Order: sequence, then C-alpha cells, then structure tokens
Amino acid sequence: MLPYALLSAFVRFSAPYLHYLLTASSITPLSLSLAELTRLLPPPAPVAPALPTGIATLDAVLLGGGLPRGRLTEIVGGTGSGKTTLARAIVEATVEAHGWVAYIDAQRTLDPRDWVHLGDAEGVWMIRPHDATRAAWCADVLLRSSAFALVILDGAPALSKEVAVRLTRLARESNAAFVLLGDRSGGATQLGGAVRLIVERRRPRDRKTGGQEDRKTETHTIGVRVEKGGTLRTVEVSCAIAVARRLCAHPEVPDRRGVARGPVGGLRHGRRGRAASPPVHSAQQPIVIEPSPQLRTAVERARALG
Repeated sequence: MLPYALLSAFVRFSAPYLHYLLTASSITPLSLSLAELTRLLPPPAPVAPALPTGIATLDAVLLGGGLPRGRLTEIVGGTGSGKTTLARAIVEATVEAHGWVAYIDAQRTLDPRDWVHLGDAEGVWMIRPHDATRAAWCADVLLRSSAFALVILDGAPALSKEVAVRLTRLARESNAAFVLLGDRSGGATQLGGAVRLIVERRRPRDRKTGGQEDRKTETHTIGVRVEKGGTLRTVEVSCAIAVARRLCAHPEVPDRRGVARGPVGGLRHGRRGRAASPPVHSAQQPIVIEPSPQLRTAVERARALG
C-alpha cells in the first residue's frame, strides 16, 4: 500500500503546478501547410534504372528504357508466337550487364540447345520444378533471396490476385524485375502488371528465288505490341536464328492397334479401327514348333544319363 500512497500524494500536490504551467505558457497549436509537411518527410528512395531488353527499338518505346525493377511485367502470346525468344533476349542482355537471372521453366519444356551458350555465364539459374503448381513457390523463394536482377516465370498456371500481389511486393523489396510469360487467352495473372507486351509471330515473306541458301539465311520477324507501360505501338524484332524451340514433356505415342495395312503399305479404310485377327490355322496344316538348340542338347544329355 505504500507505493500507492506515495503516487497519490505526488499527483495531489503536483496537479496545481501542472495546471499553472499549461495556462501560463504561450504554446499555440502548430499549423503547417501540405508543402511544409512534405518537406519534413524523408526523401523517397532513388528509382533504380530499368532493365534493358537488349532490343533498342523496344527499349525506346518503354517507359524508363526497359523493364521496370520492382514491378510485374507480362509477356503474353499464343503458342509459337515468340515469347521465349523475347525472354531469351532479355536474359542475354541482363547477363551481359553482369546481373543474375533466375528462369523458372514450369512446364519443363525448354530446349537446352537454345540456352547452352549461357552455360558458362555467372549467375544464370534454370529452375525446373516437378509440378507446375509449385512454380509460384519457387519464384517466392528466389525473390526473397534478393540475389537476382531478373526472375522469369514461364508456363505456370495463371496466378491469383493474392499470389501476384505477394510476388510483386517481394520484387519491389528485392529491386528485381519480375516477368511472367503466359498465353494471350488466359493471361498470366489476374492482377495485371505495370508493363504488358503482346508477342505475335510474323510470317516470313515469300521469295521468288526460293533457294536452299536463302532458306538458311532467312530471318524470322516477331511483332511486340506494347499494350501497357509505354508508347502504344508495335515493334518488329528480327531474329537471325530460328524461334526458340520447345520440348514435349509427355509425348503422345500413337495407338496403332487394330490398324491393318494394305499390300503397298497403305491403310485399309474398310478395316480401320478393328483389331487385326490372328492367322487361322486349319487342321490339315498343323503348327510345327522347332525346339531350340539348347533344348535339344539338354534332352540328349538326359537320354545319355538315363
């Protein structure tokens, strides 16, 4: 009870003096304008330079001259449109600038022949999860490490809004460019990124010469349309090599059961889809089974011993 009594006495005797100090002082409420309050705030962190794509015409139409760091970039297009080719150009430009790259191949379909030239480069990581649904978790771990300047998520299912927000926040904290590759129909995420690029494959023009040498030196053209995050225009990208290839993770083996071939190797349309019946042996032509040499030797030894 002693501490409580001392505290009560201190409050009772000091209350008049506190009231006198508050009423006699000339303290007035502080009134500051919005501009003055802004000056009191700490300056914002400097904006990191954008990540170049390696294509000068595309960097010229993007805000900041490339892909923004700490933001989400979507690269969408149909199958065979050239998304992987564009992603490979971005990876090569980042490696040339001594930046670390993490490429998540969710479908496990990247052809190693198109990436073997980056095998000796420092800081190039190729991640191939066993399940495509674990690709977002791999991106989460890689972004949390803050060791990569570029993280590409290719072939993963469409990200939900919650997952996309979390990965974008991690990209902002690690100052990394986060790129999603997806189909144009379904999209790459439900959130939408700061930059959205639509890739379309352009058909090569027909040549009248049509020689074999012309086919080898023929260049492929890819159209990249900037839909968000820059000047709305289409940029044509010429590739001296063929479009990046893909492997079939689960090849479909054709079912040839029941397919009967004709005398010249063609298919008999009348018997298509029916199982081929085994040959029929008549009673006049019995089936003769010739024993193997090993069986004959064993029988002769048994007879000699018997």
